[in-house]
Amino acid sequence: MEWLVAKRISTFTNVPYAGNPAWVIIGIDASEDERKLLKLTSELNPISDTVFVSPKIEDADLFLRFFSQCEEINFSGHGAIAAYFALEGENIVQFSEPITLLKQKTKSGVQTLELRVKDGKVERVTVSLAPPQFISMKLELKQISTFLNISPVDVSDAAYPLGIVSASLTDLVVPVKSLDFLLDMKPNFLLMKNYCERLFINGVVVYTMETVDENNTAHMRHFAPTLGIAEEPVSGASGASLGSYLVHNQIIPLGEMTRLVVEQGNVMQRPGLVYVHVHGYKNQILRVTFGGQGVVTFEGRVLLPQ
Repeated sequence: MEWLVAKRISTFTNVPYAGNPAWVIIGIDASEDERKLLKLTSELNPISDTVFVSPKIEDADLFLRFFSQCEEINFSGHGAIAAYFALEGENIVQFSEPITLLKQKTKSGVQTLELRVKDGKVERVTVSLAPPQFISMKLELKQISTFLNISPVDVSDAAYPLGIVSASLTDLVVPVKSLDFLLDMKPNFLLMKNYCERLFINGVVVYTMETVDENNTAHMRHFAPTLGIAEEPVSGASGASLGSYLVHNQIIPLGEMTRLVVEQGNVMQRPGLVYVHVHGYKNQILRVTFGGQGVVTFEGRVLLPQ
């Protein structure tokens, strides 16, 4: 029998049981059987993803594997954030103040991370992604409004375009007219899943520029039924997609570093914030980063399935 360190982290928040929960399993062999990890994921986390952390490998400080309820996935933003709050006290990586720079390897490639550290504790984790891709594709507003259970005019009234953005996850981005409208929306997830599978995209970001906190940039909801997640409380990768979309469409001006704060999770009673930075030069997006806080809500050990 093999027992592993297990921690549960509330990510994109410093409030226990808010934000997006993630289980982090530490010390797994990088080549462990996918079947075992999927079984353990289904036992641990009915809401979102589980991340398995392996010690240093070639070209990176850590190797991370991410699992939804259905399958192993290439990348999970909140899983990546959670991993580094879980690693405090585990003597796997050394945290240096005030900034620790690390590289992690995942199925989507190698990402650079910046950890803000104070008094030996991680205060914020920021993940750097490659330049986003903006995919040109004919989008039928009627089909989209049908699976969102809204009228086409509720999208067109928002006065912003539809778009498909890939920033580690590939999302359809849909604007709506108000915060109340966004929070009241009840999509048809079966129709949404079928639509996403036809377009080979991961999910749907629906957003409004109206926010709960006037100091924030936008409020969003993220649906990922193709990954086995009807709705995520807070999504870092999709927050990066939304930030890239807002800058690309000149809704937010592009500077050398454009900072955005994206709200999410209120409709699920798990509010959180994603800090997005879009780095640009001469009207071109060079890269995008997203980051957030985290708090540990459980520490223990878990048995690896046979």
